[in-house]
Amino acid sequence: MGINEHETFTAEGSSKQYRLHTISLHGSEPDDEAVISCILAANLIPLLPDPLPCPTKKYEHPAVRVLQTEHKGAGLFALQDIPAGQVLLVEYPALILPAGKFSREVYDELGARLPEKRREELMSMANARSKEECPSYVEGIVRTNALQLELDPKGRLPEEEKEFYGGVYPYINRANHSCGPNAMVKWDPARFVTTFYSIRDISAGEEIVKTYVNPALPRQTRLDILEKNYRFTCDCPWCNVGHSTPQELAQIAASDRDRALLGTWIFTHPGYKKWCRDLARADDVVISSYLEALSLSEKEGMHGLQNLFVEEIAMCYSALGDLDAFQKWAKKTIQLTKVEDPVRAARFEEWLVDPPKKMKQWGWRKTQRELSEKRSKKGVSEIIVVDLSDMLGFPE
Repeated sequence: MGINEHETFTAEGSSKQYRLHTISLHGSEPDDEAVISCILAANLIPLLPDPLPCPTKKYEHPAVRVLQTEHKGAGLFALQDIPAGQVLLVEYPALILPAGKFSREVYDELGARLPEKRREELMSMANARSKEECPSYVEGIVRTNALQLELDPKGRLPEEEKEFYGGVYPYINRANHSCGPNAMVKWDPARFVTTFYSIRDISAGEEIVKTYVNPALPRQTRLDILEKNYRFTCDCPWCNVGHSTPQELAQIAASDRDRALLGTWIFTHPGYKKWCRDLARADDVVISSYLEALSLSEKEGMHGLQNLFVEEIAMCYSALGDLDAFQKWAKKTIQLTKVEDPVRAARFEEWLVDPPKKMKQWGWRKTQRELSEKRSKKGVSEIIVVDLSDMLGFPE
């Protein structure tokens, strides 16, 4: 297990020094091996995990297959119904490199350092760039497929030394784009592995898609980015609509408005924490707000945000002491966060064992309402000052 260092070079228009590296992860079994070909800046090397992680076995869901689409090349498809929150693929990147532009020789050597089978997988990937734009075929594959990676998650590099890195995945990158994706990726910098997982129920025969752009952006902005970076026009249901009649323009404007609202919802609408402290607000104000957000996310296919809304609803029901409703929404939270945030999912699993005993904030708001009513009947003014910092139990 180690990193083999090689010659130093620079990116075009930069004096920053880079090296080609081969990260080799070796496990206890012969098949437990991952080789990642990289271009890394010298200042990043000390920040890599030490020791490097033992490899995680590559995982492929038995119901996921690569099949040919009618006009988008290869794609991933579900052979059977797959529920939300399921791991679809676990894969190491074949390549890791910064956003800068390097010589053709560097890109060619980057690909050549992979084992033969992995290199064949890489070279079979889509390349939307012309030879004039990208003289190296490997560079064309990189610029068509790379997913952004965080290699300094603890923020140890000075701000002026930070840069974007990307990873290329011969299998995960088979997933085509939609502005209403049914799957997402999660990069784990400690293990150098990316997990691809479902964010809503996927039906048998349905294509498994991820988004290449921020789905909260307006339709035209999304189309422009996809055309510039990936050389295609999105044909998802939210983009493939007419734009010549007043009705069509109104439909596009409404979708753009709803997507913008969803992108900022948690910052512009009252949340569980503030609501729980404010007895002047109605008991259902947050629940109603986030049910509306869930409805909009369903309409716009922005299911990647739903775990935030579902969790808020669950926590509100805990403060109201509604056991049945809390159990329903807590189970949904666990399903949607067990891949993205397993610590949070485990917290909810612990609470579900016995919510009234396990949760410090259980029924707090209901209790305060009952106390308020008793005081009102006695003619006592309602003055409640309570430090809730240790009671609310909201998972960090």
